Amino acid sequence: MATPLPLRRFAALVSLAILAGPAAAQTPAYPQPPAQAAPAAFDPWVDEDYRYRIGAGDEVALKFLVNPDIDGPVTVGPDGRGVFPLIGSYRLEGLTADQASQALTEAYRTVLRNPQVQVLITSYGSAAIYVGGEVKEAGVKPIKGRVSMTQAIMAAGGFADTARTDKVVVLRQRPGEPRPQMRVVDVRLLLRGGDGGDVMLSPGDVVFVPRSGVADADVFMRQHFTDLIPFGFSYGLSLNGR
Repeated sequence: MATPLPLRRFAALVSLAILAGPAAAQTPAYPQPPAQAAPAAFDPWVDEDYRYRIGAGDEVALKFLVNPDIDGPVTVGPDGRGVFPLIGSYRLEGLTADQASQALTEAYRTVLRNPQVQVLITSYGSAAIYVGGEVKEAGVKPIKGRVSMTQAIMAAGGFADTARTDKVVVLRQRPGEPRPQMRVVDVRLLLRGGDGGDVMLSPGDVVFVPRSGVADADVFMRQHFTDLIPFGFSYGLSLNGR
């Protein structure tokens, strides 16, 4: 699995994308991809059938149909490679279990006659997502099984009061692709029972909740007015001027 962008750089890119205009916020219902072009820093979102891809920290078991004496576990290192009997270091990161089985079968043809290798993922060390921005408990969130974007936000303690819930962003880095994909989701609509286009997440995805304009205005008021006034006050304004 490719390493996600640093959260600080990602937040800056997402903020620019959100400020680009209302077109970036319009996202059709899942599973249809968004109609608008993605901002230049991102690739268009592509929905695909979910298949787990091996990542750093995962443990796999090798099963040899003809040579069971070299069966055994292998741990994928931080560089995405594992050390295998007879052939040494081999990169598995970004491959599904089926793809890894095919790749290792080919690799073992150089040292074995008619090898038939099956790869089974026995431990998921890289199954995590990243939730940042205006949530109560931002950070890395381990996942087991399928998790939706709204479930991930709940796992992060829910939205902060300063969150902009109609433009929540999901970032996905596909193996071998230089740029991440981006999708904007209206979670506010989802929470009201509408179809805001919830997204099923994959390990390594980043969920970013931007700050609302109301929150920025509130910070401005507190910094420049409320915090400078040594006493509390209130006033009312009616439409008829009385």
